[in-house]
Amino acid sequence: MLNALQIYGEAKNTYGSTKPFTECQAYISDFDWESARASERGRYTLSLYDKVSVINGITPEKILADAPAGGEIILIYIDGKLNILQKHDPSQSGFVAMDEALATEIGNGIIDGFVEEKVDELAREIIFIQMIS
Repeated sequence: MLNALQIYGEAKNTYGSTKPFTECQAYISDFDWESARASERGRYTLSLYDKVSVINGITPEKILADAPAGGEIILIYIDGKLNILQKHDPSQSGFVAMDEALATEIGNGIIDGFVEEKVDELAREIIFIQMIS
């Protein structure tokens, strides 16, 4: 979530905005967070590797070679392109296998983090434009 005081200070001190702090707060409050999140989330697809498909020319044998035995592998696509292939539980030391439920939870958490970051960037840009126009 954005920090109104930080945005206000930067808009005022760096860009010469003369708008009051309350206006900055109103811009943040008026931003359509849910719509922006839904739109950004639509760019992402989470799936679990089927352990038989070739991915980007890499054989299943090579993909599975260093994966924990019996674990799931997270695939995260952004705009239809594979961006993340996660073979183990990133919250654990070493290569700890993930079951389907954990892999899905971790994958969704990764996506949620990316979505929040992108939405904050978008909101920040829009609010700066409002503050300096």
